[in-house]
Amino acid sequence: MDFSLTEEQQMLTEATRALSADRFGEAVARQALGGDRAGAGKGWSELQGAGLTALLVPEEFGGGGGGVLDACVVLTELSAALAPVPYLTAAVAVPSILLALNTFVPGSADTQLRRVVDGDPIALVVDETLNWPGAGEPGSVCLDWEPGRAALQLDGMTAVLLTEIEPASAVDPLHPVGLLASSASRPTNGDFAVSVPARRARAAMRVASAAALTGCLDGAARLAWSYIATREQYGRPIAAFQAVRHMAADLLVDLETCRSVSQGAAWTVDNADVEAAERAAAIAKAWCGDAAVRSVETAVQLLGGIGVTWESSAHLYLRSAHQFSAAFGDTRTLLRELGSEFVALRGKADHGSA
Repeated sequence: MDFSLTEEQQMLTEATRALSADRFGEAVARQALGGDRAGAGKGWSELQGAGLTALLVPEEFGGGGGGVLDACVVLTELSAALAPVPYLTAAVAVPSILLALNTFVPGSADTQLRRVVDGDPIALVVDETLNWPGAGEPGSVCLDWEPGRAALQLDGMTAVLLTEIEPASAVDPLHPVGLLASSASRPTNGDFAVSVPARRARAAMRVASAAALTGCLDGAARLAWSYIATREQYGRPIAAFQAVRHMAADLLVDLETCRSVSQGAAWTVDNADVEAAERAAAIAKAWCGDAAVRSVETAVQLLGGIGVTWESSAHLYLRSAHQFSAAFGDTRTLLRELGSEFVALRGKADHGSA
């Protein structure tokens, strides 16, 4: 089975990389870090103008009609460029949920889908562990929230946009979070949460998180590789030393593995049955969540003393990696799910082993 990117997807990758280099990068990330998100807003407008924020929305609503893999290649490039924009939530998670709702109850999310097409970024309510779905229980968090931005919450079989949200501290300052106000309603998600459309939407979110983690690893690895190629010790670039080379090679192995796993899982979510999609998404998210954090920490080590300073952008990649790793199911939770499924399947084998 060939998971290679098509010519159009390769062009999409290159176009996003060029846009990210022009509109994002460390300077814009540091502006956002200081509370000035004007550069991030301009970048989001560019993404919307290029049709990238509505890739998953069907053409009948004015969207791109693309697949999860298309969105993932965009998200990887944005994460590598430290883009402080809500692409994972507003361009992947929110439309995935809305499309699932429309499948379950036709027409129930048309208005919100058109808001996505118009480029209106919408935060997403998740529970206090950053998993999904969030039903307004105490401690519920709004991913990618900032003042004035509405957050989508599931209310039975409909999507409600909330505005009563309070600021909250976040691991990742580039992707801030909010807390639901104490007066927020506490609905339940009923049968929708276990429906096939909802399960596929959750798989899409997990794969997108894996793609974002791949981007964090990519950006941090390139930062480290550039540094060791120019930093000298004893009159030689430190990249000439064997121990450093081994660490740099480990970064490359993890990066390309994450890229292959996340893209293969995205293809599966787009093309396979929901059970295969869920399994591939959980594997990709679990693997990338562990590998990205580990490898960004290795990149920090390769950067030496500068890597642990505020002036280095390495900490931004690490903080984003931690938050993306926790979102929509952390590694431990996903491995537990996969292990339970494996044991259940083994128990059904003809030889009777468990």
